[in-house]
Order: sequence, then C-alpha cells, then structure tokens
Amino acid sequence: MSKDKPHQLIFRMGSHSEKEYLTKTGRFLDGLIVGANLLEATPGATMSLLLKLAGEKYGVRYYVDPMSYVFGVYTDPKSGERREDLDWIKSNRKVKDKTVWGIKRSYTALAERYGGPFEAAIERGRAVDVSDFRNATNGKKICQSVIDYQLTRIRLELIKDKELVEFAEDAPDPAAVFAPYFYIEPGNKQALSELAIKTAAWSVEVAPKNIPVHAVICADRSALADSTLTDRLVTELPKTGISGVWLWFSRFFEADADVADLKAFRRLVENLSGHLLVYNMHGGFFSLALEKLTGVSHGIGYGEQKDVHPVIGQSTPSVRYYLPDIRKRLGVPKIELCFRALGIETPKDFFDKVCDCVICKGVIEKISDFSAFGEMRYSRVESQRMAQTPAAAKRCRYHFILNRIRERDWIRSATKNEVISAIKDAERKWNLVPMTSEMTHLAKWREVLSAE
Repeated sequence: MSKDKPHQLIFRMGSHSEKEYLTKTGRFLDGLIVGANLLEATPGATMSLLLKLAGEKYGVRYYVDPMSYVFGVYTDPKSGERREDLDWIKSNRKVKDKTVWGIKRSYTALAERYGGPFEAAIERGRAVDVSDFRNATNGKKICQSVIDYQLTRIRLELIKDKELVEFAEDAPDPAAVFAPYFYIEPGNKQALSELAIKTAAWSVEVAPKNIPVHAVICADRSALADSTLTDRLVTELPKTGISGVWLWFSRFFEADADVADLKAFRRLVENLSGHLLVYNMHGGFFSLALEKLTGVSHGIGYGEQKDVHPVIGQSTPSVRYYLPDIRKRLGVPKIELCFRALGIETPKDFFDKVCDCVICKGVIEKISDFSAFGEMRYSRVESQRMAQTPAAAKRCRYHFILNRIRERDWIRSATKNEVISAIKDAERKWNLVPMTSEMTHLAKWREVLSAE
C-alpha cells in the first residue's frame, strides 16, 4: 500500500494469540504497531512476525510503541489520587516458590534497555518525573535511548540467532520512531504538555535524519475541551520538526462521546493536519471517516478506545458481532430480533441486507446459523456463567477485520456527502425498537461530519 494514501488502517498487536489473524490479513493493512513490552516479553516470536509482514513480500510498515508512559505517574481510577508507585505495571509472579507482587518482567527488561530515569524508576519503585528531564542534555540522552531501542531491538534479536544473523543488516526499519511520551494528567497539564513538546524536539535532534519522528499526545478526554492546551499543541508541535503526531485521549470512545468532544477532536485533527501527519492511536469508524486524519490504529476486534489506566481484574469481554451499517458491535440476539422487520428470512436476504463478507457466507447456510457468531458454553463444569466459545470469537474477529478493511477502502474513494448519506440510510433502515438505544451515535457523527 502506498504510504501516501489517506485513511490508513494500522492494527495493534496485543498478544501472540492474534498471530493467525495478522498472518492471514496483515498484507491488506497499512501498518502494524507492537508495544515494546510485548517485544521484550516474546522478542523472538514478535521479531519473526514483523519480519514476515514487513519483508519484501508484503511490505507492511511497522511501528514500535515505546510504552514510556507506563513509567510515569498515574491517577488511581477508583480514588482519583495521583500515584507514583508504578502499581499499574505490577502483577503477582512466582519467585523461588513464593508469590511476589512486583514489576512485570517485560517492563523491568524494557527499563533496563532504556536505562537512565526508567531504570532508576524501577529500582526505587517510584515513577519517572518531569524533573528527570530538567535540562536538554539529560532530555536528549533519554530520547536517544528510546529511539535507539525502536531502531535496533529487532536487529539485536537477529544477531543472537546463528541462522538469522546474516539478515540483521537487511532488517527493515520502522516507518517512524516515537519520541518518549507520558500521560498528561488533568492536574498537571501545563508541565506535562510542555514536556511532550520538548521530547518531540529533542527526538528530532538525535534521531537519524532518514527516519521520521512522531510524537504521541496522551491525555484524558477532558483535555479536548481545554483550548489553551490544544492551541499550544497546534502552535508548538510543528515547530519541533516532527513529521507526525498520534492522538490518544483516554476514555474518548467515539460511540459514546458527546457532540462537543467529537467536534473538538475533529477541530484538533484539522488544525494539526496542515503541518503534520495526524493519527488516532485508538479510534474507529468516526476517526477513519475524518477527511484530514492520516490513519487510525486499534486492536483486532477491540481497542477503538483505550483507557490509560488498565482495569485490574476485569474479565475478558465477549467478542460481539460488528454490525456494518451501524458501525458498532452488538449481541447476536439483539440483531436477530430485527430480522422479521427487515424481511430477512434466507441467507441471501442476510447477505443483501446485513453482511456478505466471506466469513458470513461461510457460516450462514440457513438463517438460524447466524447464532453461531454468539455461541456460548460453560467453559468448566463448575462455571457459574456461560462464556463465548473460541470458535464464535474467531468468527467475530475475522468478520470485523474484513469489514474494517472494506470500510477503509470505501472511505478512500467516497465523498463526505456519500459517507453522511450512508449514515442516514443506516438510521432509517435500523429504526427498530431493539436498536433504539444502539444508534444514538449515528446522529452525532452525522452532525459533526456535516459541519463546515
């Protein structure tokens, strides 16, 4: 795919259980992003996948998210307190037959490779602070180590392998490198936004001139309403010399956001796009449809919104069926309740009115087969709740991937009016009682996309 194409679709790999999806559909993507923590946890397997997709055969561009924000301060989602204890990257693990609460091994390894304040943070058990970047000399050293990691980690893994060492020099570089970034807390926006601008500028100074440098602006959703902050970003980021910026507003979920936040996001994208490539690090159809957005990133069937603060102990949610017209994942029973009103009685009716992707066509031989996308079972004899079967989850993920690729291709050739018209058609078509509460986002998207 040409790197100059708009509306890029970049998948984020969350675990190696997703390898199958990426190896089968990755060649249709515009890019792949992996977190540095995953690269440290499973360097060989991650390197193998990146080389396969980024090699000459497929040429998929890749990015390594340095995940530097996890070493910074965070706000406890329950108490609202500012915390520096790094608990959000800790877990229970076995050490000499004892269970110990400590920093996850992948993050410890990552901090050791970054060195400087990252390694010191692990050793003292307290987060990296703005003061660690107190002068340009320190700041540039930190940026250099984070950039070097992104450029050399795969080669270092190849060098360790006697059979692959000869390919080390030819390993593809990432499409761009990220400057170190940290969460811009609501209570310290001034200092942390200034730090984001400084690390962007320092990274441009120390990075190889042939590698684009991108910044990540990671902040709470409330920052969208702060015109002082967003104006500063629009004014100052282009001056740093970076080529692109990735926006990540925690808790900003396109299907739930109000019109004001959606408009603020669109305005920020448009104001930045006059100078930079602009990506949404965790977005969905609404972001993909924005005319000025370069690209959108998300996981395989999830991750169109991501909170900075992970919810500890949360069970894995079911992978629901992505309803193409509504651009939203829904439970299978709710969709089935609409079949009679829509006149869906046969597989052909379903393919004409809901989805005709190869997954749906392969599953639905009679209309009752649609329930296979929501198949449930008791995973263990003692289980109290039914859970989605692995087969159903796989069907839903492949169906989503194919539809998201289809949406990307359609949006590239569609006009703004055609996108808005498609949203209107979906509202009319699915104006049914079971869907009343599921379509409120469509009217908001239409209003924001229509605005001049």
